[in-house]
Amino acid sequence: MKYGIDMGHNAPPDVGAASRFGREDDLTKKVGTQVMDKLKALGEEVVNCNPSSASSVLNSLIQRVQKANTERVDVYVSIHFNAFNGSVNGSEVFAVSDSGRRIAQPVLDNIVGLGFFNRRVKNGSHLYVLKNTAMPAILVECCFIDSEKDMKLFNLEAMSNAIVKGLTGKLPVTKPPEIPTPTDKEQILKLQQTLNRLQIRDSNDKALVEDGLMGPATASAVEKFHEIMGVNGGKTAGAVTWQLFAEIESQPTLRPNHAEGSAVRYVQFRLGDTIDGVYDESSADFVRQFQRQQNLVADGIVGPNTWSRIGGKIEYDLSLKIITDTVLKQEPIDSSEISDSNLKYPITAGNELALHSWGEEGNHIKVAFLGQTFNGFNTWYAFSDHVEIWEKGEPLEMEPEGEDPQVEQRSDSFKLPGYVSTFYLSDPILPGGHFFWREAIHNGDRIPQSKAHVENILALARRLEEVRDRLGGFPMTVTSWYRPEPWNSQVGGARFSRHLSGQAIDFIRPGLTGRQMASRLQNWPGGMGIYRRYPNLLHLDIRPYRARWGGA
Repeated sequence: MKYGIDMGHNAPPDVGAASRFGREDDLTKKVGTQVMDKLKALGEEVVNCNPSSASSVLNSLIQRVQKANTERVDVYVSIHFNAFNGSVNGSEVFAVSDSGRRIAQPVLDNIVGLGFFNRRVKNGSHLYVLKNTAMPAILVECCFIDSEKDMKLFNLEAMSNAIVKGLTGKLPVTKPPEIPTPTDKEQILKLQQTLNRLQIRDSNDKALVEDGLMGPATASAVEKFHEIMGVNGGKTAGAVTWQLFAEIESQPTLRPNHAEGSAVRYVQFRLGDTIDGVYDESSADFVRQFQRQQNLVADGIVGPNTWSRIGGKIEYDLSLKIITDTVLKQEPIDSSEISDSNLKYPITAGNELALHSWGEEGNHIKVAFLGQTFNGFNTWYAFSDHVEIWEKGEPLEMEPEGEDPQVEQRSDSFKLPGYVSTFYLSDPILPGGHFFWREAIHNGDRIPQSKAHVENILALARRLEEVRDRLGGFPMTVTSWYRPEPWNSQVGGARFSRHLSGQAIDFIRPGLTGRQMASRLQNWPGGMGIYRRYPNLLHLDIRPYRARWGGA
């Protein structure tokens, strides 16, 4: 099969689109060159249809068509990248004839298989190179060069492979690079030293033992480095690997909106930024934050001083270290209970993130990240057993507060109707429970007037232990419980309020609104209500039937 390959544009004044992610001319040339090399490796005949120069855009197109027609190629493939306004993404292929569409579909299918949105095979009768070539022809719009989503997905090798496999149904067998593949102890030792110097850890997040042996740990670190660099190098350090090492260790000066490539990807990796190889304002903000933490001039320019800090072990004043694969959450509950993917963020062990502040909430830690957001949020909850707080490069250690035994005479005692025992305000209502008499009877101001009221308080306390568990096991702040007259009238309570007999409670669960709590307690068998003026409060009572109000 004889293929005519047209690397779109690349013949001034015929030039392609451009964005902060790169120039279409550069990308079409890179993809087209790889496509031609891979087709040749499969034994196919290839004709480069790009003109060396052109007097106009039309002249450029005419030359491409003439080359294909003169050489009598069997299939003509024009490679392009799309552009619109930054809000559109996806891949599409244009064709004119039925035979062209049959060629276009598998090419598009393979590209879409990389994760790009399918914009379908489309009619290309308006395109000069398709309607004037004498053979089946397609024009491939690989993806949108001005789409952040597309350019994060784009990988040169993968895109080239997709086009070739779509055209031929197969890919050439590639041999592993021969030079300088580490085959001897000296070369492997140099590889280990370089990876350690760049802080590239193995699959267990440990530094490599520099023993000159190519074991699983070293192989996993090589693979991790390739993933960071966005290349498909696997676990073997080849010529590309060493070239990338050299580019990073040359420590080029990086300026916002004027740098891209492997050095940028490395800086993004070290600072916890999204790795896309483009040094835009977002990445510059990460650098400025890092510079401030390291007491450097926060100008966003990665020069010698910043490189010296990035290249070594980064120590934050305060940081969160992920010790087990976990999920950051917008609520301190099990991640399986959160259906909205924007409200949770999976993160792998080994990550360390700079913190502004932190605090404990039950079995979770609430953290505010310094200079970093996930899904648009910088404040998240993490399960305590999956993370550690570090300070200045060491696990944080805090002295527990001293607790003196209570030996003094207690003065918070009271009696309850129908009971001979003495009760205390600071005692839990139920043995080992989480709700106290002082909460139920307003610090002793509202002693129950009958044994029936006491029984109501006990019954509600038992139900509230279940409620507490269903809301994540966190402390609940009681704002109103037992409220006999005259207190009920004084606060505007309903004439037959369940608070009058100790059957109702109003409370706050920090971190949740009344509506969120009601959602988790949908099958509550009694009364449940939300106050319009106090949306973070929830009312519950143990009336013998279901009642709802306020949107609960």
